[in-house]
Amino acid sequence: MGAKDAGETLTLVCPHCGKSFPSAVQMDRAAFAAIRIKNMRERCSACLCASRFDKGDYFFALDEGQT
Repeated sequence: MGAKDAGETLTLVCPHCGKSFPSAVQMDRAAFAAIRIKNMRERCSACLCASRFDKGDYFFALDEGQT
């Protein structure tokens, strides 16, 4: 897949602890728009709980430290 856009991270919010975390799969907006995601299993980096996510659960967030 394509490289992610500069300064952006494909992100999710954990339904268990409510913290946001980066997706295990990173891509740019064009690649993300072209794929289908349904019932993708991802593990929260904060609480380590695994959950299933659909495409609407993903969003692009600015990388920490970016201005």
